[in-house]
Amino acid sequence: MSGPVRVLVDSSVWIDFFSASPGPAGQLLRQWIADAQPVLIAGVVITEILQGLTRDVETIERFLSQWEMLEPQGIATYIRAANLFRLGRSRGLPLTTVDVLIAGIALDHKVELFTLDRDFARLARFVPLSIHRLNS
Repeated sequence: MSGPVRVLVDSSVWIDFFSASPGPAGQLLRQWIADAQPVLIAGVVITEILQGLTRDVETIERFLSQWEMLEPQGIATYIRAANLFRLGRSRGLPLTTVDVLIAGIALDHKVELFTLDRDFARLARFVPLSIHRLNS
């Protein structure tokens, strides 16, 4: 039997998590943390979260530092990200450099991506990007 699913949590879910009134995604992340489920984060996601903060920066920096961090796997990740960007553009998807880098990291590490950003689900129609779905 395999272990728990490893999930890379995108900034959109973390922002919901930190909200005073989190939605279903933020609530699920809170439950995972309470249950000590494996939660993964990428450096670029940390940057996205922290750049929007106006208070409690050091507290949130310390909090985010406790999760396993996934990093790009060298030039291959950046090449993959550029390929994803071009694929998205050819399919009319408005992807950003940060989005394709996050998708590339998830693909390289073979983990699910937990996000509220619908562009990732659109991208997953064309590449083997596994998106964690909320049970509605």
